Amino acid sequence: MSIEDIGRTHMFDYDVDDVYLNMRDVGTITFYVHEVDGATSSTITFSDDTSGTTTSTPDVIDHYYGKSVDTASNAWHLTTQTAAETVVATDATEDLIAITVTEEMCPDGKPYVKCTSDGAATVAAVFGALQEQRDPENIVSYRT
Repeated sequence: MSIEDIGRTHMFDYDVDDVYLNMRDVGTITFYVHEVDGATSSTITFSDDTSGTTTSTPDVIDHYYGKSVDTASNAWHLTTQTAAETVVATDATEDLIAITVTEEMCPDGKPYVKCTSDGAATVAAVFGALQEQRDPENIVSYRT
């Protein structure tokens, strides 16, 4: 019998624009931001809780990956930038971007992270390097 990878190697959450996610028991969260009509800026913010009582926006994002849904190649490309808390996707070539946050990027005492995008972007998150593996029906919410 094969083992399913959900809950073992990764977990997925959808519609997480401006929602704090807990990095407990995960090594990475990759935010996927999709916006077809216009350039989108996405800001990474850390907090001590899900309410954003005490926040921090350190300059930790020095690269991200992007792709256009309008090209035949459908290939991802790397974009580097001076470390910042915000990524500004290029309209013509970056309809979909991926921003990875690692547990090492979290400021002390702030294990919650969110990605806030302007415009009509859709944001999803993939949790990776799960420290506690579970069956899919026993996966805890990372929104608490």
